[in-house]
Amino acid sequence: MKRVLLALVLVLAMFSTTIASAAPATPAGEYWEDLKAMYEEWSAMEGESDMKITITVPEEEPMVFDVNIKSIGNMEDMSASMEMTITTEDPELQIPAIHMMTVGSDIYLNTEIVKFLADKMEMGDMVQIEEEYVMLKGGEGVPEVNKQYLIDILEFVEEMELDFEFDMTKEGNTYTLNIDSDQLIDLFDAYMLFSLENSAQLMELSGQEMEMELTEEEIQEALEMYEEVFAPMLETAREAIKGSYYNQVTTITDEAYDEEAELYVTTPMGEILVEMVSTTERIEEYSMELPESVKVYTQEDLTNILIGSMGLPQEGGNLAAMIDVDQDMYMIITETEVIEGEVDITLTQEGLSYMSVKDAVEIFGIQMEPSDELMHIRELDNHGYDIKWNEQLRMIEVYVEMPEPALEMPMEETAE
Repeated sequence: MKRVLLALVLVLAMFSTTIASAAPATPAGEYWEDLKAMYEEWSAMEGESDMKITITVPEEEPMVFDVNIKSIGNMEDMSASMEMTITTEDPELQIPAIHMMTVGSDIYLNTEIVKFLADKMEMGDMVQIEEEYVMLKGGEGVPEVNKQYLIDILEFVEEMELDFEFDMTKEGNTYTLNIDSDQLIDLFDAYMLFSLENSAQLMELSGQEMEMELTEEEIQEALEMYEEVFAPMLETAREAIKGSYYNQVTTITDEAYDEEAELYVTTPMGEILVEMVSTTERIEEYSMELPESVKVYTQEDLTNILIGSMGLPQEGGNLAAMIDVDQDMYMIITETEVIEGEVDITLTQEGLSYMSVKDAVEIFGIQMEPSDELMHIRELDNHGYDIKWNEQLRMIEVYVEMPEPALEMPMEETAE
C-alpha cells in the first residue's frame, strides 16, 4: 500500500514539476510558489470535480465515462472524505458509488465497491464481508502522511532540473499551461533519471531503508543501463504518442483553486481523452467522522488473499501450502494468515525434490514415523494432498480437496 500511496503522490508531483524548476520571475515560478503556499497555509479544503473520459479503440464504439467527485479534507493530518460516481451507457458496466476516506496511510472504502472490484477480478468468493466499510491499514514502515510529508515530496521534485521550458502564461491570477507530446516524454525521462540519481532519498520518502547504500559508481552504472536499455524505448514511445497533449487553465486565490484541464493521448492502439473541471474552496476546519462498522485488512491480509487466488488444480481443491525449492522455505496458507518457515529441500540432477519424513510430518501432519529418511515430495499425493509444480514461480504448490486447509500450526521453531 505504501508504494501505491507514494506512487500516486509522486505522479501528481511529477506533473507539478512542469513548473517546479522554473525561474522565480517566470509565470511557472510564480505558479509554483502559489501552489506551495496553498498547501502550507490552508488548514482544510472542499471541492468538486467533473470529468468526462472517452476511450476510442479502432473499429469499436467509443466508451464514455462521466465521473463526479466531491471531496473534503483536513490538510493538517491529511484526513479526507471523497464521494465518486461513475456513469456509462454500457449496461454491463454499472459501477456502484464509491465512498473513500483516508486517514494518513489508512484507506476506508465502502464494502459495495470492494465486492464489485473483487467480482471483476474473479475473487468474489474470497471476499465475504458483512461490515459496511473495509479499511486497508498501512503496515510497518509506512511514512506518517501529513502536511509536512506532502511538502517534503514537493520539495524533492523541486530539485529536478529540466532542459526545456514549458509554455505557461499568466494573466491576473490565472495560469495557462500547454504541454505537447514531446514534452510529456521529456518530463518522464527527466523524472526517471532524477529518481535514479536520488534513489536513497526516494526510498527514505517511501518509508523504506535500503539494505545497502549505492555507491556513486553503482549509480552511474544504473544510469548507463537506463540510457542503453530504456532511453531507446522512450524514442519509440515519442513517435507512438505524437499528437498527444495536456492543457491546463488554473486560477489561484487566497480562498479558491479552480482548474480546467484536458489530457489527450493518442496511440496506434487507440485514444484517450480526459476533460476535467474542478473547483476547490478553502474552509476553516474539517473533522472527519469515521464509520463504526469496519472490516480491517492489513498488508499481510491482502498478500494472503492474493496468494489464495493464484489458481486451483482442475479437479478442485484449496491451495494449502507452497514450497520454495530454491530458498528452502515453505508457506502454510490459512484463511487469516501465511505461516512461513524453513525446510531442507534436496534437489536431484533430474529435478526431483525431496524432504525428510520428519519435516513432512511436522509441516503437513502426515501419518508416518518421523525420521531423517528422505521422501519424494510428490509422495504427499498419497496422504490427501495434490502436488503441482509452478514453473513460473519455481515453487511446489500443495492443494487439499477439503473446504479448509488441513494443515496444523507447525512446531514453534519452524514457524519463526
